[in-house]
Amino acid sequence: MDWRVLVVDDLQAADVAEIIQGNKVVDHPDSIICVQCPNFSQAMERLKEERFDLIILDLKDDAAEEQGPLAGETVFSELKKYRFLPVIFHTGFPDKVSDLASACVKVVTRGDNPLTLRAAVKEVLDTKLPKLIRSIEEEQRKFMWESADQIWSEDLGKGNASDLVYLLARRLANTLSGEAVRRFLESDGIDGAPKSDKIHAVELYVYPPLSDHFFFGDIFKKKDGESAEYFIVLTPSCDLVHSKADFVLLGKCNHLVDTPPGLSAKESLAAGKGMSKTLVDKLSSYIKDRYPPEDRFKYLPGTSFLPDLVVDLQDIRAVAPTVLNPGGGGYERIASLDSPFAESLQSKMMKYLGRIGTPDIDVDLALSRFIERINAA
Repeated sequence: MDWRVLVVDDLQAADVAEIIQGNKVVDHPDSIICVQCPNFSQAMERLKEERFDLIILDLKDDAAEEQGPLAGETVFSELKKYRFLPVIFHTGFPDKVSDLASACVKVVTRGDNPLTLRAAVKEVLDTKLPKLIRSIEEEQRKFMWESADQIWSEDLGKGNASDLVYLLARRLANTLSGEAVRRFLESDGIDGAPKSDKIHAVELYVYPPLSDHFFFGDIFKKKDGESAEYFIVLTPSCDLVHSKADFVLLGKCNHLVDTPPGLSAKESLAAGKGMSKTLVDKLSSYIKDRYPPEDRFKYLPGTSFLPDLVVDLQDIRAVAPTVLNPGGGGYERIASLDSPFAESLQSKMMKYLGRIGTPDIDVDLALSRFIERINAA
């Protein structure tokens, strides 16, 4: 795969290209192709007209007297208006953009060892973001050509443009969901890909939450010193949307490691022992939502933004809605359960809380009477 890198530098574009191009960062058959752009004002035009996987951006235009934002800062601001593209600032003024550093924005000081710039490029490529962007673009291209004309000609009347837009947008969103991501992970051999007939833990969540309002299935964290408690909203979304909830029901989410089998597993592993089959089975029953009593607990798999949690439908409390607002009571909204996992929790809650308890039948007595009737017949 050829990775196209735009190098925007008024003085040293050729030197930067020489450091990273070809196979100096990536292994054959992959290669880096550098496109040099010594003119900052032309950089955005090239970004609009051509496709790149990464931009290496100088900060200062030495040929211009700059007041206010530097040329590289202007290019970066304009870039964010048009597309997402990982950026490496390669500059003699790293302190001016150090606060922008993230997984997709790197800052490298000009004049450092060339290995530093190569390492930054490799780090960006290793995030798989450039490859994911390509994969999404390809999925979108294929989908539109294969689906748009068919939907328009077969499924809709010619005057229903809004139907076409909604159908295409929703179908494209589904196309880019779990199955497409699993194909991407499998094709690239990325660690952590689930089995083909299973789902990844992050597929349960919307992170960060999309709406400014909270709904059923939203997960909150409440910090208490160094520790944190987790809760999940159990009040129906319709009551929250229409402001009919004077109180919001929260289900306590306990850490899986703090459950009886979790504590046993922690103790066993700390002692350098393996986990017994019985212990593995008990932990697995939590993960499969089958820990007795079966409908009381709901497992929430751990991710990079959540620990492994278990919702306890017996541990429910009510709080005022204002407490959950930002700054209202120390609660921070972390993520939302996606569909159909939120509905699954709701079904489990209704089943557990709505059950009608009855005394157990005396099985021995019932059997003995059954046998008496048979013998007497």
